[in-house]
Amino acid sequence: MVGEPPSYVAECFWPGVRSSDLHALDVRALARAAACSRAGEDVRYLGSILLRDDEVVLCRFQGSEAAVRRAAVEAEIPFERILA
Repeated sequence: MVGEPPSYVAECFWPGVRSSDLHALDVRALARAAACSRAGEDVRYLGSILLRDDEVVLCRFQGSEAAVRRAAVEAEIPFERILA
């Protein structure tokens, strides 16, 4: 039995983030994760979580750390770090 791929979040400090920013980010991240998967890197975008009081957005992914980082960079997610 094969386990699920590891999960990661791309952590973004994002003062002033708006709902429209998150929608655009989600669209880009879904598209880039799908493109990476088609290219042979198993990665899925699971959505974003906004911590409004902290001005932080967490973008959730499944896949290898390298594939998650590539998808996040290509989706132009303004992340500070990738966390397991």
